[in-house]
Amino acid sequence: MDKRVLIVDDEDLIRQGMIARLQYLNLKPVQLYEAESGLGAIEILKNQPVDIVITDIRMADMDGLTLIRTVKSFLPDIHFIIISGYAEFEYAEQAIRLGVTAYLLKPISNEALKKAVEEAADRIDEKKKERQMIQKGIRSMEENRTYLFEKTVNDLLLNQETIGAGTTLETAVFQKFPLLNRYVMVMIIHIDGDSYGQNYFECKDIDLIQFSIKNVFMELSSPCGKLIVSNLGNSNQLYGLTSHENKNQLRLETERLLTIFSNVMRKKLRISLTVGVSTALLETVKNGVEEARESLTQRVIHGNSNLYFYEDIRVLSADQFPVSELNMMRRYIERHDAEHIEVMIQDIFSDENIKKYNTSYVRILWTRITNMILSLSATMDPDKIEKLVMKPELIASFHSLEDLRRHLYLLIMDCMNADADPDGNAKNKVKLSIKYIRDNYNRDISVNELAEKYSLSPNYYSTIFKRETGQTTVNYIKELRLNKACDYLVNSGKSIADISKEVGYEDSQYFFRVFKKTTGLTPLEYRKAHRR
Repeated sequence: MDKRVLIVDDEDLIRQGMIARLQYLNLKPVQLYEAESGLGAIEILKNQPVDIVITDIRMADMDGLTLIRTVKSFLPDIHFIIISGYAEFEYAEQAIRLGVTAYLLKPISNEALKKAVEEAADRIDEKKKERQMIQKGIRSMEENRTYLFEKTVNDLLLNQETIGAGTTLETAVFQKFPLLNRYVMVMIIHIDGDSYGQNYFECKDIDLIQFSIKNVFMELSSPCGKLIVSNLGNSNQLYGLTSHENKNQLRLETERLLTIFSNVMRKKLRISLTVGVSTALLETVKNGVEEARESLTQRVIHGNSNLYFYEDIRVLSADQFPVSELNMMRRYIERHDAEHIEVMIQDIFSDENIKKYNTSYVRILWTRITNMILSLSATMDPDKIEKLVMKPELIASFHSLEDLRRHLYLLIMDCMNADADPDGNAKNKVKLSIKYIRDNYNRDISVNELAEKYSLSPNYYSTIFKRETGQTTVNYIKELRLNKACDYLVNSGKSIADISKEVGYEDSQYFFRVFKKTTGLTPLEYRKAHRR
């Protein structure tokens, strides 16, 4: 029987007898508990899941009816079977009022006990099915309501309706997302292809991915109004809306929200998102989807996992936009190469560029570098993310362009040093390089080659390598080669010259010297000493 049963009686012999009868009647519960008193039973019921309680009506500390009343106050659905040697009507009447499943008089026949326990089990199963049907119906209704709401928003966005008395937006969306006297930004949230396959999710998990995106987006705090729904025409995208009374504040807060949102999705769920955002529209969503879609197409040129605002397209499309410089900046941040980061900041935020494009240029580049830092860091303190977001008052606080560049440089350094595991990415790369060395130890491999292959500066690579292996890269390669040479000397008939070349030493005399210095023996002496 897949039910959990508690037997309550102050006589151990009676409890053991009841257990034996349940086994005899093929009613052995999946879990069985015993209590010798009412108080003991309550303690068990507060700490263990129980479906059916079989209790004597007369016990020293608490009678069965008092036990039922007490338990029903915190476990109203539990089923009780009372066993009594008393046939007084008042006990039966009270038991009925308390909802007892069965009231059995001693001596109890096997047939009566079996019937009572099976009836209690059947009632539990019926109640469970009832609840499942109700929950299924509620879920179905909720899913239907959600779909209808999302369809309404999709129709609104694609039909380019404006807000007004009696429109679809006002009647179906207004309470969830007020727009009267507000500016609104429409966004298309695109799930990048690298979110699938190599991480937590496959393409078949798209419903789960969309569910996760919606939850994270709506749970993040923001002074903006927020709304997110599925794009019913493209399962790989969602529509988002943000609103605010102040146009400039809306842009700022939307950028802040999306920066944090993208970082959470990338770090916690390994979902990469690219977002296209419209201009700030007053009390309307007209043209919002078209603008967001056009913004999103910038990813073809400038890459995924970025935020693209419609009002920035002019700057993004300019010939002078520093695409290659940004790619180099990413590599330098990844390597923790402070010297080159400083040089790239001077180049990207040159006087000429800033004067030509003004603050819009600064904001775009600042946001792009912020995303680089967040994507490359293992963790990031929320306060640090807040500092990374460009604010209008921040630009106004700089006395010169040099102040701006210095502030950004120090901010990048601060974020890299504040990372909870600043060397985590480098450690993974060093582990990959160790495998590469093991596979290619007989080649001429240099530290510079390995550092460049794994996008780290030579000094930084060497530091992490020694920290991970306890020895320098050169010594590690030498040890691999000599271990393999020892194996050849003992287990093959190859000549010393051939073994030298096999393990990566073109100069056999140099191999001879290195081998003797390390082992204390010449190669021939080693072969004679270790061959059996």
